[in-house]
Amino acid sequence: MTGPAIQLIAAGRLALVVGLVSSWLASASQVAPNPVSAWNALALEAIRFANTPPPMASRQLAIMHTAMFDAVNGLAPKYENYRQHTNSPTPASASPEAAAAAAANRTLRYLYPQFTTTMDAALQAHLASLPDGPEKTAGVAWGRQVAQNLLLQRDFDGSNYGADYRASPQPGHWQPTPPQFASPWLPQWPRLKPFVLERADQFRAEPPPVLDGPEWAEQMNQVKSLGGRNSTNRTPEQTEIAFFWADGVGSETPPGHWNGVAQQFAKTKDLPLLESARLFALLNLALADAAISSWDSKYAYDWWRPITAIRGANSDGNPATEPNENWTPLILTPPFPEHTSGHSTFSAAAAAVLQSLNGSDDFKFTLYSNGLFGAARTYDRFSEAAAEAGMSRIFGGIHFMAANREGQRTGKKVGEYVIQHALRPLDK
Repeated sequence: MTGPAIQLIAAGRLALVVGLVSSWLASASQVAPNPVSAWNALALEAIRFANTPPPMASRQLAIMHTAMFDAVNGLAPKYENYRQHTNSPTPASASPEAAAAAAANRTLRYLYPQFTTTMDAALQAHLASLPDGPEKTAGVAWGRQVAQNLLLQRDFDGSNYGADYRASPQPGHWQPTPPQFASPWLPQWPRLKPFVLERADQFRAEPPPVLDGPEWAEQMNQVKSLGGRNSTNRTPEQTEIAFFWADGVGSETPPGHWNGVAQQFAKTKDLPLLESARLFALLNLALADAAISSWDSKYAYDWWRPITAIRGANSDGNPATEPNENWTPLILTPPFPEHTSGHSTFSAAAAAVLQSLNGSDDFKFTLYSNGLFGAARTYDRFSEAAAEAGMSRIFGGIHFMAANREGQRTGKKVGEYVIQHALRPLDK
């Protein structure tokens, strides 16, 4: 299929999504005016069509949702804003629904300029569902200004900076992996300015096991047995889990998967506009800082992927490992160092935020997957889904257990830190 054909398909599907979002917004305006989930769904579509890598996706979502939160909360403050908009006097009377929509539109137009027409169509559909008058006009102006302030704040956060990285041929170090042998993604991400954390290495993971020890042999042999394309030890359900959570190129990515959980949470709890905006802002702040934390560990330890380690096991100095030069993982190995697992870090951070807002780990929800079309999996607890997401990377043959364990530990700390330090209730 040619590039123009793919672009036409993408444009057509985005147009369909705008229609669905428009209907959703119109319905919401009559029942419970809450545009946050609808704009979230539109952002996830943009992430899919733009093939946005997971860390970048988490950054975009955090920017959009903090803008929406500050736009709504700033009109009648109940919580601390994400940032103080001192150069933007709060309008005396403004529609919070219009402010939220305008903030989302402004951020998405800037972050995904190729979809400007789509974002503007969604905004017009939403505004058409609101009463005309000075409140709507003031809300739009306020939302745009708040979003612009946040965009200016993040413009030089390091996301577009270059970083010098050279792969090492030494055992234990990351090397480009077959079949694409791609250059590593986003080596600059450890330098990114965190959204809430004080610094990228604040919760840096413990290192991988030493190559000549028994723990390394156990973990490598586990992935070798369970994660190979032709494994006879992996169960059918484990294969499904690997593909279900794959979240590769063209998907909503792991952060998007957890935003799908938040959509269900907001609907089940029937959250009003401000509480919904806060839910998505806290979740995506945690996911964005989870990405920075995970990438900090990845490039600090520069650890090799299973395909490199298993094929080159004769170089690790461990008598309990044996090479298999033809071993291939079940799913495609992502092009960046292994330790820690981004999936594990994202998922534990998201689960920590959702557990806190729910007051419990118990919440039943169903997820669908871009990686396994038509499949659905249901969970009774946030932690259940987070644990499965982490194990999926071992079943898929692209991570070791230490990367899952340390990613889960780091992600939990990130999520808890964000809850404790961001968007806190104002003292009464």
